[in-house]
Amino acid sequence: MEDEDQILLNELKSGRKAAYELVFKKYYKALAMKAFLMLDDEMEAEDLVQNLFVSMWEKSKFDSVNSSLKAYLFRATHNQCLMALRSRKVANKRMEAYTGIDDADNQQSELELANNENHINEVFQQLPPQRQKAFKLVYLDDKKYKDAAEEMGVSVNSLKTHLKLAVKMLQQKLINFR
Repeated sequence: MEDEDQILLNELKSGRKAAYELVFKKYYKALAMKAFLMLDDEMEAEDLVQNLFVSMWEKSKFDSVNSSLKAYLFRATHNQCLMALRSRKVANKRMEAYTGIDDADNQQSELELANNENHINEVFQQLPPQRQKAFKLVYLDDKKYKDAAEEMGVSVNSLKTHLKLAVKMLQQKLINFR
């Protein structure tokens, strides 16, 4: 087998495409399995080995092979897997950092939202009771003017006045809040 690999290696160094195809057929499955065992991802392993062969063919990397062809291919696969794992590790760290920032932003947003809610409730409590009730019935409970006016025992025009004054007061008190 070593003699066969040496012959293939010499033909590869001569640039014979047929030798390249034979090497690919002979070693692809074994190299893909090695890559899979290291990466634990079949598609990534296959892509890695295919890219390795393409790179070796395009760059005529077989000229630098001094040891056995098999050892060279397995070492090259091993090194490519290590680079892929490093890239994956860096990507995971970036994702964790981004997620951490995102979580911090979410916590900050939730805190701001709670603070805003508290302030709105405080301002709402400052409204006179009739305006509070009018606002709640129409805007929060989604009642029609007529139904809200009946429930409050006032005319529709009085209800509209209460709403207008409530909204105006809320706007004035909340406009500078932030």
